[in-house]
Amino acid sequence: MDFNIISPMPVTDAELVDSNIPEDDYPAWDAGATYAVEDMVISATTHRIYESMQAGNLGKDPTTDDGTWWLDLRATDKWSAFDNRRSNKASRVDEITYSIVPTRDCDAISLFGLTAGSVRIEVFDGAVSIYDETFVMADTGHVVSAYTYFFGGIVYSRQKLLNGFPGYIGHRIDITISAPGATAEVGHIVLGRNHLIGGVMDGAEVSHVSHSRKDFDQFGDEVLIKRGSTRKLTVPLRVPTIQAPRVMDIIAEVDGLVTAFYGTVDAQSSAGSNYGIEGLGFVDDHTQPLDAAGDSIFTLILKTIK
Repeated sequence: MDFNIISPMPVTDAELVDSNIPEDDYPAWDAGATYAVEDMVISATTHRIYESMQAGNLGKDPTTDDGTWWLDLRATDKWSAFDNRRSNKASRVDEITYSIVPTRDCDAISLFGLTAGSVRIEVFDGAVSIYDETFVMADTGHVVSAYTYFFGGIVYSRQKLLNGFPGYIGHRIDITISAPGATAEVGHIVLGRNHLIGGVMDGAEVSHVSHSRKDFDQFGDEVLIKRGSTRKLTVPLRVPTIQAPRVMDIIAEVDGLVTAFYGTVDAQSSAGSNYGIEGLGFVDDHTQPLDAAGDSIFTLILKTIK
């Protein structure tokens, strides 16, 4: 199995050219309006939602406030798919659409936190369609017996990773997330350049990291406070020593960025049988011993985000 990382492209107003999700979560901030405590506004500049922290809130710009008058809550619904958080989801009844014109070459896309029956990716060069694929999100990995095949119900995959499509500069990438008769959702979308890092060795580990806490009530009884969970991946990799500078440059490029990583059985697969070695997160640690004999083996540690 090969291990891949996507070098993410920032998605801003320059790249996101259209969506069927309106940016109308709350009224836009008005410099002439007076806001009470807990009043909500949005900014079309930052694409964020703000909550008023004080009464008599007049003329205080939430985009420049230091937290005295406004609390920066989260991204607007339209931009929640690009806010580096999987748990804050963009949503719309039946279908979500995004049109993105990349400002750098993008040959990989990953979608996390999906609620969808299908995902369609189209690429246009001008008015000409040059790529069009629809992926059914039914997850057959949950079929483990004849009983689950007939009576287990339909389970849908929560993420989709794809590489090898022609998302070049100036092309338009149309993303359609469909959930007919339900609410379509997506937590985060990563677009960027795919990088093959190396071959996965035996001993890769996926750890469940719980952020829940145990507390005590006024009678001394234990109370479990649920706070979600993330994963920690420890992946031993084999890399030709001559490629060590390339790998170190890629790790430096994605350092401090939320990105997608995943395993593929071969260079052309789209994250099929990856045994859980995939996620949305960041590189936590990377030490690369150099073996002059030919191949170097090192461990890459990654952590997912909520």
